[in-house]
Amino acid sequence: MKKAKKVIEVKENINIPPYQEKSVEDTIVAEKPVKKTNTHGIKNLNKGFIKNPKEATTYRLIKERRDRKGHIKFPIVYMLKAEDIIFDEEKGVNRKIRYIPGESSIFEDEQKEDAKVKSPITFSNGFLRVDYTNPTLKKFLDMCNSNSSNPNRVATSPASFKLMDYAKQAQERLQKSVKSMDALKLVFELPLDKLLGYAQVLGVRVDKSTDEIRYDMKVLAEKDPEKFITGLDDPKMEIKQSLLRAKDFGIIDWNAQQVMWVQGDTRPVITKVPLGVKPVDFLADKCMTDSGSSIMDQIKIHLSKYN
Repeated sequence: MKKAKKVIEVKENINIPPYQEKSVEDTIVAEKPVKKTNTHGIKNLNKGFIKNPKEATTYRLIKERRDRKGHIKFPIVYMLKAEDIIFDEEKGVNRKIRYIPGESSIFEDEQKEDAKVKSPITFSNGFLRVDYTNPTLKKFLDMCNSNSSNPNRVATSPASFKLMDYAKQAQERLQKSVKSMDALKLVFELPLDKLLGYAQVLGVRVDKSTDEIRYDMKVLAEKDPEKFITGLDDPKMEIKQSLLRAKDFGIIDWNAQQVMWVQGDTRPVITKVPLGVKPVDFLADKCMTDSGSSIMDQIKIHLSKYN
């Protein structure tokens, strides 16, 4: 017995949107570019520091000395005058400030007429710690000209102390560590030919094992990570590599006074070298000019024979 076919009734009042053929352009979804970071996968590395509003503020004297063992020493007591004339950035005028315990403002024109400065501000063993419960003292120290950390201080006034911004110091040290990681990563991942070329430019001997060369480069990278990284991307660096290769292959030669072509027994002078300047640095600078670009072109032609 045959099964009866199921009939589906379509009602006319059903709204079916007309079929629209999508083009390739319609299906393209714009992707938000991913910002590259140098955090090496470390989470929260670039996030700002949230300061505790109840944290005390510390100030440190600038003048110091060291004892025979190299330990830093400060005066046991240092007294700072509790009044000053500063530049008020908000109002754009010079104003007199005074720290008077009990007054709600440090500005003289906002204090009581009979208010007087009673005593100086005292640093003990080079430091002054100001609790969050003493906002007027903190404001005075932040705004006075004796504070070298004050961006609005009068330059002619001598600075005697500075703000100890531990969060900023930690951030700077952290960024330096990250930069050092970037530099070391370059040392160990650079292709051998590029490593050797850069090593020569930096004055590292390349007549030894690869491990020895990488170790010497590691030392330089740790010494100044920023300079090491920027030097690698410097266009002058590639030119210096080519010049050093040309010297190794006997295409050019130089001494402290001049740079020369090597043509058999003759040595036609390319350029004179100023006193106190390294020949390779001077020639590299010259090759980057319009008048010296032809020198680099000729050197490249000669080097192509050895590739």
